[in-house]
Amino acid sequence: MTITQLEYIVALDDLKSFSKAADFCCVTQPSLSMQIQKLESELNIVLFNRKDKPLKATLQGEEIIRQARVILKETATLKELSKGWSNQVSGNVRIGVIPTIAPYLMPRFLSGFQLKFPELHINISETTTSNIVKEIKEGKLDIGILVTPLGDQLIEKHLYYEELYLYSNLRLASGKICKMVEPENLWLLEEGHCLSSQINSICNLKSGQTLSSRITYQTGSLETIVRIAEDAGGQTIIPEMLYDFLDSNKQDHVFALPFPKPVREVSLVYSPSYARKGIIQALHEEILSVIPESWRELNKRNIIPI
Repeated sequence: MTITQLEYIVALDDLKSFSKAADFCCVTQPSLSMQIQKLESELNIVLFNRKDKPLKATLQGEEIIRQARVILKETATLKELSKGWSNQVSGNVRIGVIPTIAPYLMPRFLSGFQLKFPELHINISETTTSNIVKEIKEGKLDIGILVTPLGDQLIEKHLYYEELYLYSNLRLASGKICKMVEPENLWLLEEGHCLSSQINSICNLKSGQTLSSRITYQTGSLETIVRIAEDAGGQTIIPEMLYDFLDSNKQDHVFALPFPKPVREVSLVYSPSYARKGIIQALHEEILSVIPESWRELNKRNIIPI
């Protein structure tokens, strides 16, 4: 068994094609296929169902590939340490960001961060918390920017606390805007997004409750939910950073929630084995430079669990 063989099976699992995996690994397809067959023979198991379209790992193969990812991640860590890369801000970094943070935080600092560290190539994926955690553990992602605490075995480096607000276009009998949460008129993001879970916690809602039992609208876009709440005369709950992206008419419909103020904690998350501490520190400092000072402390506000 060799590191190269492990790299081949991981590439094949990711790309689901012998030809694409061979191109990715810069070898011929027969060479890649032969090495995978050698590994299967040594382990005495079949790693891939070759008749499946697209190609799919067998159940035993999935376990082997999962462990191969761990080995390759640890091998990469050894190489980085041996080359003195731990404090350098260069090379490649893969970052996962949840959709309720990415559109509002990333534009604030990303262009300046790139100018400051031109030798760092950044690959960003926008996906859910569960996917980010899974892919960090599998070595597919290096760092996550997401809501914590996770209660997991990953390192969480605190960034800021972001207050949650009520967006309301719900009219009272008097014609005035309702400034209190009315659960039966509340629109949520689709299940799987941590903000949706936090709203359930704030309002003591049942999972999946929406404005109308006749309508189910699955989206991960906060802007879409705000527009629906506006047009339908409803409500939703938004993070503070979204406020700056709303036009002035919509900003007039944003209201503080009752004391203690609910907040979500946002952190950098990474594996304990991730060796590029220079990248972690650079990201941390650059993000904090664009965050209001008041967001750094909890200040008697209430962290809402995920």
